[in-house]
Amino acid sequence: MALSDLGLNASTARILVLREYETSPAVALDQAQLALLTSLPAGRLEVRPTGTVGEYQLRTSSWIGSVALPGLTVRVLPKVEDLRNVLMMFGASAGLTDWQPTLVGYRPDDLVDAVADLALHTISAATRRGLVHGYRSTEERLPVIRGRLDVQQLASRPWDIWPTPCRYDDFTADIPENRVLRAATTLLRRVVGNTETRRTIAELTQTFAGVGSSQMPLMELDTVRLSPVNEHYGPALALSRLVLEGVGLSHAHGHHQAVNFLIDMNKLYERWIGAELTQRLWPELEVDEQAPVPLSNKPRVTMAPDLVFRRGGRAVAVADVKYKLTDDGLGRTPDYYQLLAYATALELPAGLLIYCRADQAPERVITVVGGGQRLHTQPVDLSGDWSNVSASLDTLAASIRTLATAEPQGATT
Repeated sequence: MALSDLGLNASTARILVLREYETSPAVALDQAQLALLTSLPAGRLEVRPTGTVGEYQLRTSSWIGSVALPGLTVRVLPKVEDLRNVLMMFGASAGLTDWQPTLVGYRPDDLVDAVADLALHTISAATRRGLVHGYRSTEERLPVIRGRLDVQQLASRPWDIWPTPCRYDDFTADIPENRVLRAATTLLRRVVGNTETRRTIAELTQTFAGVGSSQMPLMELDTVRLSPVNEHYGPALALSRLVLEGVGLSHAHGHHQAVNFLIDMNKLYERWIGAELTQRLWPELEVDEQAPVPLSNKPRVTMAPDLVFRRGGRAVAVADVKYKLTDDGLGRTPDYYQLLAYATALELPAGLLIYCRADQAPERVITVVGGGQRLHTQPVDLSGDWSNVSASLDTLAASIRTLATAEPQGATT
């Protein structure tokens, strides 16, 4: 279903282009548009009334992408102006470490089409040699015995023996991995307008012809475990997660619909930093993402640091990842509190706050009064050439190696 299928004619719709954390000028919205915008999940796009009836201001957040309404399309672009850098983030967070983005024909504001194109071509590459098959257990009543008898059913209902209750295993392509990829492909059909990309969608639709649809693809994705059989699906499944989390369909006043594809740069930045550091630090250090860490003994209270670095199973460094630091001290102080809690619970003398952008650059290191922990900050900015970004990541990895050699709290010399 394209935008035109929903009555969202891109050629006649107004287009409003904003960047992250930007407030628009006054925009005229009719009742249907207002209802659709306010139905978006909290935190995506804030609608603020003005002093004029029917006019509103839109305030963006860290969510980027597009919201297509009847008569109006809102595009939210990242602060990063080079689309290649954003796509490299998507690729690296999905495990595509040796690829280069193709941006032929894409303007800087074609973020959604570019991301969709990346996801679809990754799915196509994963399934080019055929779909992964697996065994699926089925229980049903059949006129002839197939597989093995369901003895439990027969014992509980001995009078009900025909059709015969059977249990059998099918070797099929209708498994969670393929249902997830099909769901992502189906959702992307709603948001892309590029002719070549829609041709790729048509080809993939044929590929997944024998795969059932999934009502809860994200839950199914959580059950998938990569193995030598399906490991080549890894990048496609990772990008599918971003798609499934980002694409939505809103309804208002019955027949009015809005298609939105919004991705949280906060989460994307965290995943990207974790993937890049894993590549640079392994096997010297193991990067543990969002692993539970006990804050107390009893009653047990746990935390989940963004990144814990381990050597031989022992935590040797900890980091928290923030896409944006505010200029307000009250907005930054909780970040330090959080990092201090992680370092204290893990008995580490220092912690690292990694950030992309800050309204005002923080001190590179502060020393906590009383405890003596040293809380470091280090930027990994996405502006500029990708080679500069890569160099910043190398410097970050070197800093973590240094932190990992520090003596833990309570260690004796």
